[in-house]
Amino acid sequence: MNKVNSFILSLVSFVWAVQCSAPLQAQSILSHQEVLTAVAENNYDIAAARQSIASAEVLTSKYNRGYLPSLGIDAGLGFNLSGIKQAFNFNFPDIDIQNIQSYNGNIGVGSTYLIYDGGTRSLRNEQNLSNLDFAHSQVDNISKTISYNASQIYYRIAQAMFNLDLLKETLEISKTRNDRTKTFYEYGKLNRVDLSNAKVDVVRDSLNLISVENDIVNLKWQLNQLILRKETNYEVDTAFQLIYQLADIEDLENQMLAANTELIVARKNREIVDYNLAIANKINAPQIAANGAYNINYQDFSSNSQQDFVRSNGLNLGLTANWNILDGGQRKVQEQLAIVEQANADLALSSKENELITRLNVLWNTYQNNLLRLSLEKQNIATNKENFELVRTLYENGQQSSVEFRQAQLNLLNAQSQYYNVRTEAKILELEIDLLLAK
Repeated sequence: MNKVNSFILSLVSFVWAVQCSAPLQAQSILSHQEVLTAVAENNYDIAAARQSIASAEVLTSKYNRGYLPSLGIDAGLGFNLSGIKQAFNFNFPDIDIQNIQSYNGNIGVGSTYLIYDGGTRSLRNEQNLSNLDFAHSQVDNISKTISYNASQIYYRIAQAMFNLDLLKETLEISKTRNDRTKTFYEYGKLNRVDLSNAKVDVVRDSLNLISVENDIVNLKWQLNQLILRKETNYEVDTAFQLIYQLADIEDLENQMLAANTELIVARKNREIVDYNLAIANKINAPQIAANGAYNINYQDFSSNSQQDFVRSNGLNLGLTANWNILDGGQRKVQEQLAIVEQANADLALSSKENELITRLNVLWNTYQNNLLRLSLEKQNIATNKENFELVRTLYENGQQSSVEFRQAQLNLLNAQSQYYNVRTEAKILELEIDLLLAK
């Protein structure tokens, strides 16, 4: 028994040393709003998602709208070595000229501008604008989801910190009880079993405290990953309010259907699919283009040629029209594919609406149940606190055993911890409701 007691005392001393070695300086308070700001500014996933907006903006720029003319320049240089021999039937002298050298060059400028394409160009531009809105909606959805994840971890830290404070208070009570047990033991009022139980309870409370502190550090690192923070020397605000206690489920559902980012993304996708059908209908539309060109040609001949040089230039202006009357059924195929896409987009939108309505109602029912549990847990705290104070008084007067005192202490600790745990769960449910309402 002496060896066991020595081991217990050593372990208690070690645990107490670990507690005392913690930094004495006050840690800064990291607010929930600061977390949300850090997520929006620093998170890698959100930054990567924003690149889709940059890509969509390129497609909506003036250089991709199809309203700028095309302009091209072509030029060429050449050398020619030739000869000519010509005989006549009459008394004309024959012509025999060899090694005729000539050099030639040309340069031309051409431009084309699409005047009319049946409206396809305008539809594509509108579709690109819809794609830009779609990209913004996707980024907004990703941002809100990551903010929800960070908020969830934030309140888990608050929950653990509250439990840590409870465990610290419990440990202090256990230490006081241990000191009192030692005194009673020295005066022969308690036996070694009571003394060992008191020491074991101090160790158990200390180990529980260390375990929760470790959980807090791990949760902080999880939060740091989302907000790009490199140290855990901070605390979070453990005080918070529940905001949906007086809310109405029908109002929440209407807000969700109007603002939910997943629904907005689905609706934007449906809008983009509509453009695919409209563009498919325009595949065979006639096209009219204006074109112009200016060309200069020059050719220089050697001295033994009949010609010295030739130079020509000219300006050409015109209109061209194209109308693909029969395309082998390609337009029909594209239209049918677009109609199938529309049907799929409609199904996806309806499915998402049904999913979110179900999810919101499940959350709401769970939230209401948590509110009811909070009321009961609050009463439970009052009952256990009253019972603990009574048992402590009886224990200090020697009228109650250490086992009964410990049980009353644990009952109060569990009641307090359970109340805050239920309250934290209710807050996390509110965060998920906020996510559905895009708040």
